[in-house]
Amino acid sequence: MTMDNMKKVLIDAMEIELNGIELYKTASQKTDDRQAQQVFDFLSKEEIKHFKVLKSNYDALERGEYVEIKLGGENPLNKSIFSDEFKRNLLGKSYEFSAISTGLLLEKNSLEFYREHKEKAEDLKIKDLFAELEKWETAHYKMLLNEYNDLKEQYWEVNNFFPF
Repeated sequence: MTMDNMKKVLIDAMEIELNGIELYKTASQKTDDRQAQQVFDFLSKEEIKHFKVLKSNYDALERGEYVEIKLGGENPLNKSIFSDEFKRNLLGKSYEFSAISTGLLLEKNSLEFYREHKEKAEDLKIKDLFAELEKWETAHYKMLLNEYNDLKEQYWEVNNFFPF
C-alpha cells in the first residue's frame, strides 16, 4: 500500500470516527437516563481518542514519519447502557433505541473497515493500529448488541410495534 493510499485510508477512518463522535455525543445529550448519558459520553470520548490517534498517524505520514500507536488500557464497558428504571419505562423511548441501532451499524462498519485494512497493511505499525482499533470497535459493538437484544422485544411490546 502506497503512502498516498494509506493517507486515504486514514482519512476514511477519521470520518468514521467523527460519525461515531457525533452520534454518541447527541445521544448523551438527548437521553434523560443518567446511566445512558454516562455510557454514550464514554463512547463519544473513545471515538475522539481513536480520531486523535488516526490524525497523529496521518500527520506523521505527511512528515514521512511514524508515531507510536497506543490507545491505552482496556475497554471498561461491562455494564448495561440503560438503568433499570429506564428499562421499566420504555414507552416513547424511540430516540435511545434508534441510537443503539445506529451505533450498532457504525461499530460494525468500523470494525469491518479496520479488519479489512489490517489485513491489507504492509507496514507493521499500521497493521497494529488497525488491529487495536478493530479490537476496541468490536468491544463497543458487542456491548451495543447485548443491550439491543436485551431490550428489543420489551421495547416492541411496550410501543405496540410488532414487525412480524
